[in-house]
Amino acid sequence: MQTHWLHKNNSGKCILFMSGWGCDYHPFSGLEAAEYDVLMCYDYRDLMPPVELKALHTEYSEIHLVSWSLGVWVSNRILHQWKDLFGERIAINGTLKPISSSEGIPPAIFQGTIDQLNEKGRQKFFMRMCGDRSNFQNFQENTPQRALEEQKEELIQLQKAILNHEMDWNLFEKCLIGTEDRIFPANNMEAAWKDYVISKKEDWPHYCFNQWKSWDDLISYFQKI
Repeated sequence: MQTHWLHKNNSGKCILFMSGWGCDYHPFSGLEAAEYDVLMCYDYRDLMPPVELKALHTEYSEIHLVSWSLGVWVSNRILHQWKDLFGERIAINGTLKPISSSEGIPPAIFQGTIDQLNEKGRQKFFMRMCGDRSNFQNFQENTPQRALEEQKEELIQLQKAILNHEMDWNLFEKCLIGTEDRIFPANNMEAAWKDYVISKKEDWPHYCFNQWKSWDDLISYFQKI
């Protein structure tokens, strides 16, 4: 796992952002922060908690967890023992069973993404992730700068981990379901979360971070749920 400080202004508040598969910090570089430092985690070829985690509780009076896509499963897998560290614990367009015909990405589609992961397949995935051409064009201005083989290795490792580790706990308190999500079917997300948390449905695609101008706006949005 790699980490990157999206914002580090020695604020008294912090957001730990668990990103989705295949990303780095580039797609989130335009999201500002005023009151928060933001530590991003990505590249889940190993599932060790970030080394910075131990120091967060001594450095910050307020810490929030924001997890997106496959980062939702990763967070639940590795951060459960740290749950009391966080104020808001937020899941965005992801589930605790991300490879599932009824509560996640159907297994054949997940495998197909791996099998077809060439340059053309990666661009197709990002387009589906963004939902429409306009959002995709904006995303391309800050596309992840990672090697294709590295991303494929990450997805294979995640597939193995997900299929070999059933979890019967839930770290999260709030979630968002994008009804226009073309990666995680909205109906599957609704089924996955119905017994757990307060859900907020929006007419948004899988990658929806352009809906907020700042991380402050994002946290404020969920605090109103």
